[in-house]
Amino acid sequence: KDKPAVQEGDEKSNALRKRTASEALAPPEQNASKAKPSEEKIDRTTAVIEDIANFAATISALRKKRSMPADLLKADECAKFKERSTGLVEDKSNVQISCMCSYGPLVAVGSNVGKVAIFDSTRGQVMEGADIRHENPITSVSFVHSSGLVDSGESAEKAKMLVSDGSGVVRLWAPEGPMYTAKGELPLTGAAAKVVSISMHASGSYFMATGNEDSWYLCDVNKLDCVKVCKDSNASTSGGLTCGAFHPDGMLTCTGLAKGPTTLWDVRSGGLAGQLTGHDSGISSVSFSENGYHMATSDASEDGSVRVWDLRKLQEIKCLPLMPEGKSRICTVQFDNSGRFLLAGGETGISVYGAKQQWRTLYSNSCGPVPAATFGPSARWFTVGSAGNKFTLYGV
Repeated sequence: KDKPAVQEGDEKSNALRKRTASEALAPPEQNASKAKPSEEKIDRTTAVIEDIANFAATISALRKKRSMPADLLKADECAKFKERSTGLVEDKSNVQISCMCSYGPLVAVGSNVGKVAIFDSTRGQVMEGADIRHENPITSVSFVHSSGLVDSGESAEKAKMLVSDGSGVVRLWAPEGPMYTAKGELPLTGAAAKVVSISMHASGSYFMATGNEDSWYLCDVNKLDCVKVCKDSNASTSGGLTCGAFHPDGMLTCTGLAKGPTTLWDVRSGGLAGQLTGHDSGISSVSFSENGYHMATSDASEDGSVRVWDLRKLQEIKCLPLMPEGKSRICTVQFDNSGRFLLAGGETGISVYGAKQQWRTLYSNSCGPVPAATFGPSARWFTVGSAGNKFTLYGV
């Protein structure tokens, strides 16, 4: 198969897309003129975009000084991953795990019955009293926190949570003692649509919500409102949007289609920054490495694969099967907070790949269907969901 590249078009349009993405990924000081406010009164959207640009400058400077955590997983330790603990979202036969995320020692697990369970990896048990429920199936969960450079996991117990469901609503939950209380909700899509993913901006002040029809939404966490709506004109003829994510610097976002290319968007303009083709079918999941250089996407087809992209060149650098014995539909893909390891889960099991090991498979487990998975701090453990209501924590 020919090497995937930026979506076909004339040389001028492809060059423009590359330049647009390169500008968004460039150090903020190179784009200083774009971040300055105009002489006219700054409206709300402009002010938010300026705040995002300023934060990009801050995090870029911090990244140059960063150091990896002392306990970061080593590649040769991956062979030691073993089942350490398990939990149930709810002890009912009709429950199916739909999504999950982690922050520090906590793991939030969403389900098709509208229930979100909070699992404490330190104690190895589900937190009692954290009764988070929606009337519709949970489609995405995300702790509200500043991702910074490498997540330390501090104050996770006090972190708020964003939860989306099949009605197109995003609800904000906050811990109050052992309980979580709903603090407000934000309807984003029409009655026939839903939010398929939530992705936090690195500042912790904003989030991106992706609708399954044709739009993604830039939203303010504290005000719980929508700041900007960006529409994908190809979505209506490509089966709609399936996933989305914020780039670590916050100046780009990415969305996947049910049938079509992976699209990069410029947060400033809301316009196209680049398109990547290569998957045989649609995209089921997308994740960025911490330094923002790489992006991983997973294939929703039965002959699925994980593809790794170099965003500096806008081209594919590796195609990875989920399991050594063959391909299968991939449900989820996620980089750890250091960007050194990549976790993928699908119909036949899970695999961990090493970025510093030329994306070699460092661990795999034919554990059966994995609809959702997430890394813990320093990649020393990860949690995977099963086809039913059980989730399992693997650690070294």
